[in-house]
Amino acid sequence: MKNTLIFSNAYLKNTTQKVSFPYSVGDFKMLVMMKKSKTGSDYRIPTLTSLKTESQGVLKPYLASLILFVLGLLLMPMTVHAQSGTIFGEVTDLATGETLPGATVMIQGTTIGTSTDIDGRFVLRRVPVGEHVVVFSYMGYTSEEREAQVSEDERTELNVRLEDITIMGDDIVVTARQRGQARALTRQRNSVNIRNIISSEQIEAFADQDVSGALSRVVGMGHGGTNIRGVGSGASNITMDGQRMGTTGQERSVDLSTISADMVQELDVIKVITPDMDADAMSGVINVSTRRPIGGDRNMNIRVGGGVQDRYFRHAGAGARTSFSYGDSPRDNFTYGINFSYQRDPRASETLHTDWSGRTFDEFGRVDVVSDLRNEVTFDIRDRYGAGFQMTFQPTARSTFHVQSMFNYQVREIGRHGVRYDIKADHYLTPNQTGPLPHENQANMRYLPRLDEPITHQYTVQAGGRHRLDRFDMEYIIGWGHGRRRENSYRFQLQTPSRYDFLVNYEDRWNVEIDIAPHSEWPWYPRAENMEFNQMDHRLNHHIDNEFTSKVDFELPYDRGKLKFGASGLMSFRNGQGERFVGRIDRVLTIRDMEVVPNADWRIFGREHSTYHIPWMIDLQKGKNLYYGQRPHFDVDPDIWAFDVETSHYDAEESTFGSYLMGDFSLNSLTFLGGLRVEYFANRYTGRIGSMSETGRFLGAVDAVSSQENVNLFPNLQMVYSIGPMSNIRTAYSRSIGRPTFNQLSPNVLIDYRNESIREGNPDLKPMLSHNLDFIVDHYFMNVGQISVGLFYKDMNNFVFSFTETIRETTGENGVDGEENPYEGWRRTTFQNGEDAYIYGIETSWQQNLTFLPGFLGNLGMYANYAFSQSFADIGRRDPRPAVDDTIRVPLIDQRPHVVNVGLSYSQGKFTSQLSYQWAAPSISSYGQLQWVPEIHQRNREYFDAYRDAANDLSMTMRYRLSDNFRIWADASNILNHRRIDYNFDRDYYPRSTYLSGRRVNMGLQYTF
Repeated sequence: MKNTLIFSNAYLKNTTQKVSFPYSVGDFKMLVMMKKSKTGSDYRIPTLTSLKTESQGVLKPYLASLILFVLGLLLMPMTVHAQSGTIFGEVTDLATGETLPGATVMIQGTTIGTSTDIDGRFVLRRVPVGEHVVVFSYMGYTSEEREAQVSEDERTELNVRLEDITIMGDDIVVTARQRGQARALTRQRNSVNIRNIISSEQIEAFADQDVSGALSRVVGMGHGGTNIRGVGSGASNITMDGQRMGTTGQERSVDLSTISADMVQELDVIKVITPDMDADAMSGVINVSTRRPIGGDRNMNIRVGGGVQDRYFRHAGAGARTSFSYGDSPRDNFTYGINFSYQRDPRASETLHTDWSGRTFDEFGRVDVVSDLRNEVTFDIRDRYGAGFQMTFQPTARSTFHVQSMFNYQVREIGRHGVRYDIKADHYLTPNQTGPLPHENQANMRYLPRLDEPITHQYTVQAGGRHRLDRFDMEYIIGWGHGRRRENSYRFQLQTPSRYDFLVNYEDRWNVEIDIAPHSEWPWYPRAENMEFNQMDHRLNHHIDNEFTSKVDFELPYDRGKLKFGASGLMSFRNGQGERFVGRIDRVLTIRDMEVVPNADWRIFGREHSTYHIPWMIDLQKGKNLYYGQRPHFDVDPDIWAFDVETSHYDAEESTFGSYLMGDFSLNSLTFLGGLRVEYFANRYTGRIGSMSETGRFLGAVDAVSSQENVNLFPNLQMVYSIGPMSNIRTAYSRSIGRPTFNQLSPNVLIDYRNESIREGNPDLKPMLSHNLDFIVDHYFMNVGQISVGLFYKDMNNFVFSFTETIRETTGENGVDGEENPYEGWRRTTFQNGEDAYIYGIETSWQQNLTFLPGFLGNLGMYANYAFSQSFADIGRRDPRPAVDDTIRVPLIDQRPHVVNVGLSYSQGKFTSQLSYQWAAPSISSYGQLQWVPEIHQRNREYFDAYRDAANDLSMTMRYRLSDNFRIWADASNILNHRRIDYNFDRDYYPRSTYLSGRRVNMGLQYTF
């Protein structure tokens, strides 16, 4: 398969001519064109590519999928069982009438069993003719046994009401929180594969306002985000009510911080997939279930409230939180639910940034010096809007249809105010002092206000049906997921003339101090009229993703289990565009001409030293209006605009078609699940190839189109051994895939003569294939609780990473007729497949109501989990020490070796409260290049990786019930006011930034009916 380039740029017209020299670096081969510039210089502009992309796998497209699907159809008659009947019914709560989804229903003395669905209904097929005892059990409830007479080919109805377990203590019975978590843990226990489920009631016990924060409470998740077991946020499959969500950026990730936690019914983290799931879930699947009616009764939940972030209230303002959900069943066969959420979530933070470089002094030798310092305060105002609708219609006892949808919309206004000190390393006189800068127009103090306005849209719609026929079940769905992100960024630059000398003190590297030399014209900061509006950098970017899904499944029960097979399709369409205006105004504007907000004088971290002082904070919205009003007076750089517009456009089309065959088999206490999935994947990406001259002139751009297809097989084998009715041992082997992101696979090539660099994607990248092993022992408590210990191991082939190299080859494959490569000595940044990467770890969790303790201690509850993981990835590094040529393996990006969550709850009468603590160990945030590190390790060259320091959070929630329907709620988070620290290579020597956000307190009223 070849890739083509489509010539489509008016810049080139008739001014180009072919040459025979091919640009060739690695597997990327390209013919180039030469364009004669007005100054007589020659520039090479690529116009044609020929990229090798080989199909992977051993089967022709679609063939394996067709074989599995047909095989499933052929096996259908083999599952028929003679002289049998069917038992069906519903399981509900005795006191409330609420249905109990996930309840276990078993025929005593046999392996015939099932679980109730979301509506509390169940069907047992292939039940031998005769009299049987049916056992019903549900966590938090007493078990129930019922007799049932089964006749041949007859349907026997059996409806059961279970009674909740009374818990020791004053006036305490199974609360709403315990009912919700009982549903979640029951589904978790009954599942064959390994997963963690937390309910909305459990989420409410934490102080997290968005889904991303709530997910971090799940064992094995990273601190915030969607990183499962340290593999990376883009390696998980994100769904909303089972419908795949659209991505919100060029990577394959979904920003779940845009979704309010008030919209959530359950969070389900599936760590081991089954063959009926999409295989592109290398780290697992995260399914967000929105609020929906559970049970046949009408229910309503209303929450109102607000809060503040103490230190930043005067600038960020107050928060607001409103949610509404309503569910009803006007008829026995029809249920619907609606929900709505709005949050104003003001956040703020303070940051000190430092950059370091080396400088050689005669008397000191080569030492580190500060090359740049910037202090900044940021106000991030988030408005989240969410709405959902679910409808279930059951025209007969055998057929159910559903429609569900979600709309989510977030608007952010991010205002940054920072002062930057341009400390030029070349002008250090001593390690602590700089001299005057050489150019009068070169600023050494800048005020850099910035306004970002990202808007995120997320929609999902799904419709489907399920039919319980005499011999088998059939289910089908069709859906659409949409993700869209648009961002306007206004970056102001105000600066001083070059009149300042700095005295620098970095004995304490985490608290660098800078003073103006005594001979400067002003004692410290320049006056507002001397900070001139120098430049505006206005950037616009948008990304759109549409995911269309379809799926059909057949499930056939037989004597000791069931057979399941089906097919699915996924079609993805993504596109994006950027635009950038960089201009200087033709008149003098200073801070005096711009409106400054009240209380504009700010000191970072409350420190009094002038280094941490921000004396001005302009009104950014009025500054934006000033920019638009004065736009005719801005001299916009046309080359920067053209380069950004012409090289940022992209289109991506992807198709994935899969089919699977799986079955489970029960033998006494053993249950086996095994199967095979096959997926055919094809893509077509359109990117851009463009060039910029050394004088900053845009030379033109053309389209580049690449395509790829592959077929992969995904075997799966899992086993569950029941030690007892509430204890299991689970083992699993699975194979999954992680496909490279669009920016990694893109045929984009950006050739920049200004700094002699080439940045490009790699359409030849192979997908990452992971072999996964899991082992877990778990035990569940009938009074709602669980304890587990698990091990996992992932072996990932074709690990993708970014790397930078110096182009050195000049002849042979890289030249024709001995012509030298004009890119020799340039730096090239691209992506490639590593040899391998693997990660292993242990996960433990415990949650339980401590009812066995005496007295008031029996009202305590515990929620705790700990995850340890260790990863090693081969990204082509070699030991930098002389005469040593060993491979160095590095941890995966954002993989935190230790993550701890602890929560202690207390319930007494009408009062409940929980204190929660979270801690996560440091992790690598990005891989660095090999460079000299003067003050460490005998001044060797080292890899200058970037790290994110340990993170922690202490939060508290309190609830007080005023009546049966009303209660007061209060949340507090970041009680310890933790400082997040980022650094390079060594924490003590190379701090990069210190980040501080304030404590947050929210409170309000909740109504439940």
